[in-house]
Amino acid sequence: MIQMNVPEKIKVKIDFDDRSFTEAVRTLQPLVFKDGKTFCCVLGPNRLRGIFGCGNTIETALEDWESNMRKRIIYPQPNDPVVTFVQDKLNASKKMVG
Repeated sequence: MIQMNVPEKIKVKIDFDDRSFTEAVRTLQPLVFKDGKTFCCVLGPNRLRGIFGCGNTIETALEDWESNMRKRIIYPQPNDPVVTFVQDKLNASKKMVG
C-alpha cells in the first residue's frame, strides 16, 4: 500500500507504544500531521483514497480517523487496497497477541 507523505515540518511525532491509544491506532500507525490549526491523520495514498480523519487535537483527529476506518472496513469497496492492508494488519496483530 502506498502511504501519503507530507513535509517533515508538518509531521507530528507520535509514540505509538503509548497504551492510551487504541489497539487499532497502535497497530496501523496512521500518518499524523498539522494542517494550519487542525490535526490530520491519514493511512493510504491521499486524503480521498486513504482513510482520513481530522480534529482540533491529536486525540480527536485519531478518534475521527478510527471512526472512518471502522466504517470503511464495514462497508468496503471491491478491490480496495487500503481496506485489504488494514484487515491484514489487524488480523496479524490479533494472531501475535492471541
